[in-house]
Order: sequence, then structure tokens, then C-alpha cells
Amino acid sequence: MAVHTPTAYPLRTVTRGELEQLCQVLWGWPQCPYCNHQLTLSRQQCQDPTHCFSDDHFHRLSLFFDFHKQVSSSYVPDFFDPDDQALRSHQDLFDIISLLRDFGGHSTREDCRKMYLWGRSGEDDFKKDDSTPCNIPLADQERAFNIAATVMTMASASSLNDGGAPSFDMITSDEEQGRTMLQDITSPFLWRPEQSLYEALLDTFPSRGHPSLQPGDPQSKTILHELTAINLTKIAKLKFMGTSDLRNHLRLDPVSGTVYIFHYTSFLKQHLLSSKRDIEKQLEQEPNLTANLDSTSSSQFPQRFTFPRSLALETLQTLNVLFPPPSHPQFHQCQSLLRSLVSKSNFDPDILRFGTTAYQLPSESSPSKIRQHEYPIWGTRLMALHSELEDPAPRGILDNWLERRSKSRHVMMVTLVGVTVAVLLGVLSLGVSIFQAWISWQEWKHPG
Repeated sequence: MAVHTPTAYPLRTVTRGELEQLCQVLWGWPQCPYCNHQLTLSRQQCQDPTHCFSDDHFHRLSLFFDFHKQVSSSYVPDFFDPDDQALRSHQDLFDIISLLRDFGGHSTREDCRKMYLWGRSGEDDFKKDDSTPCNIPLADQERAFNIAATVMTMASASSLNDGGAPSFDMITSDEEQGRTMLQDITSPFLWRPEQSLYEALLDTFPSRGHPSLQPGDPQSKTILHELTAINLTKIAKLKFMGTSDLRNHLRLDPVSGTVYIFHYTSFLKQHLLSSKRDIEKQLEQEPNLTANLDSTSSSQFPQRFTFPRSLALETLQTLNVLFPPPSHPQFHQCQSLLRSLVSKSNFDPDILRFGTTAYQLPSESSPSKIRQHEYPIWGTRLMALHSELEDPAPRGILDNWLERRSKSRHVMMVTLVGVTVAVLLGVLSLGVSIFQAWISWQEWKHPG
């Protein structure tokens, strides 16, 4: 049994071994007996080269680890005694994450909370009543589950009894020389006691779609073709900032002209690889199981929490819209901007790796797959950005003085330029007339 030293900040520091354990409970990474901390061994010696915890993978997830450190270190228990703390160490946090992975797809938050407390007390029997075998304050228990859900989803979570959960959003901007700032752009999403974590996440990211984005519609293709990061910066004069809260992805701040980008693509890809591996393993064990699994399917694992594949894939695809592939005429310009965001604004370098094919199931990449809308989750925000291209909001001093609507502003601008040119020509004509009159007067006054 582990001995916990009394401290007011039990999760302030985290070791590399604990980060490895985090990946194991989040994505099922195996412990590699070959390349564990040994830089000299080649990757071919690993039992699972794709998912082994090599230094390359560790570095690729470094920004997510920074996020985890920021979130976990914020935990401050109500009491100093470890027995009265919901999180005595990182192991307690990993236990909650593991429990949510196993039961968060179906079991409610309240049931998961009680399962954790009964398991921590060493009791084998879980009782679905109000009794709990500990004296940990309810608000402290709720904070622990909020932190676990936030780490698992990279979306700040809250509950009804947490005493006001903070929002963990690490904003990065080149204007701050790549420094990371914590900002509270939106309130944390509410995970109710009667909801499973999967249900709460689907409520937070509903599929609404936008009527202008219909699969196969030529207008939709034109809109997505025009909606590049270069056009947004040059035409709409928008700027990009990174966000670590998935709910703020593609959010437009009309006052500052800022578009927030969730750039932690390595985090999303690990969720996709993990769920894809689980589904393929189950299909191998049950050949008669239907292989027509769509990206929202968690019914194959009714108890387990699986990060919604549709959410992860669509988020990655929106990044391919803003920063299009090599076939797009603005590819090189967008890539230059993206590299600048990586180097100056501390964006995840993995965002430079294009494509989602390796992370998709066969049914997700099938051309015959029918969807009612393209980008059903992020379509509304994509169209809001396209509206800025069609009708840019005034951002400069002159733009703010002129009319708000784009066409009216351009007409006003042309009229203003025309009037200014006419006045200048009039002044020049008047000057020439005066000069000619003066010469004529001088010739009359001094003939010969």
C-alpha cells in the first residue's frame, strides 16, 4: 500500500514514468521491454513499433503533456490529510481515468464516482446508494472527476457540486512570442450526475450541420476551396491563436478579429488510433460482427468510453480546409503560415503532418458513405468564417468609420476616393488658372 506524504499540492510535479502511465491508461499503450528509455536501440526491436513509447512519440506529445501538467497541478484539496483528499497522487488520477475508460460510455457520473470511492476503500461490493466509504468532501470528489474528464477530452469539465470549476484553456500567440497564457474564453461544459461522460461530450459537441454545406454540392466545394487561412488573413484580416480547449476550435472573436485553432492533432490522432485498434481487435475476435462501423459508433463498446471518432476526424479535416493539401493553389502560402504558427505561436508540430486516412476505418473513408451535412459539428463555425470573407467586419480606423457591410463600404470608399481626386484636380486647375492670369497681368503691365 502506497504511503502518501501530506501536502497541499499533491499533483504539482509529474515524472516521465507517470506520463508514460498516463498514455497507457488513456490509449492502452503497452510497456515496451526493448526501447524503454534506451536511445541506442532501433525501433525495429520494439514489440509494437507504432505504439511503443519511444522518445519520438514522447516528443510528439510534449504539448499535451504540458497541458496535463497545467491541469493536474491546479488541483488543491480541501484538507491536508491524504486520507481526506480525492487525489493523493497521480496514481489516483490515473485510476479515475482508467475507470472512466472502462465504464464512461454507459455508467453515469454519479455511479462512476461511487465506484471509485468503493474501490479506493478496498470494498468489493459497489452499492448504488448515497453511502460512500470515506470522508472526502463532495466538492473535492467532483473536482477530481472534472480534472480526469478534462485530461481525457481536452475540454474543460464542470459539475453541479464542484464549487465553480475553472476553465483550462492554454492560449498561444505569436504576439506573445510563443508564450502560453491561461484564458477563460468559455465556461466549462457541464457533466451532469445522471449522464455518462460519452453522453456529456455528445451534448457539448452536437451535430447540427449547415444548409450551405451539403455533400456533393458545387457551392459547398467552392466555399471550402475559398476558406483558406491565407484568404482569412489577407481578405478578412483575421489572425490565428492556438487553444487547448476543443470547444473553442474555430471560434471567432469579432472584436479582436481572432480565430482560435485547436492544434493538438497528436492528441486526436492517438484517440483515433486507440479506438481503431480496439475495433479491429474486436472484429478479429467476432468475425460475424458488422464491419459497417461509423465514426460515431460506441455501441460496439457499450460500457467503455471512446472519444467520439466523428469529432476527432472532423476536427482534423477542418484543419485540412484552412491549411489545404498540395493540390490546392495556395498550398505553399498556407504551409508557410502554418510553419510560422508552429515556430512562433507554439502550435503542435504534428499539425504539419497531413492526412487522416491512416486513422480512419474502412467505412469512414468509403465514398458511398452518406452524410446529411458536411462538417455537421463545425459547419456553423466554418460558415461564420466564410461570411467574414464575403463581408469582412471593419477592423482598421478607416474601416470602422466606413459602413459595416462590405459592398456599401466599397462603394463609399470609391466615392470618397473619387471626391478626393476631383477636389485635388480642382485645386490644381485653380492653381494653374491663377498662374496663367498672373502671367497675363505681368505681360500687360510690362509690355515688350
